[in-house]
Amino acid sequence: MPIKCQWREKNRLLYNIDGQVYPCCYLVNNNYMKGDKQYVMKEYNKNKKELNIFNNDFNAINNHPWWKLLEESWKDSDKTLHQCVRWCKIKE
Repeated sequence: MPIKCQWREKNRLLYNIDGQVYPCCYLVNNNYMKGDKQYVMKEYNKNKKELNIFNNDFNAINNHPWWKLLEESWKDSDKTLHQCVRWCKIKE
């Protein structure tokens, strides 16, 4: 399942008001709050403090292993976030 992250292509991130940094708005949208049950978001939540701009600088956040985990998840349909499939799947 090919994924092309729209936000990554534009070199954009989302900073939430509480300081959490996310790859896009789709991961924090209220419609997708069930996402915390998905593997990748469980891992995000385990590292939430490190992925917060109030606790870490941008370079540390941007180089955090979670981002690689997110990209790797796109290669495994069982781990790919529903939001990534819905919004960023490449239509063939």
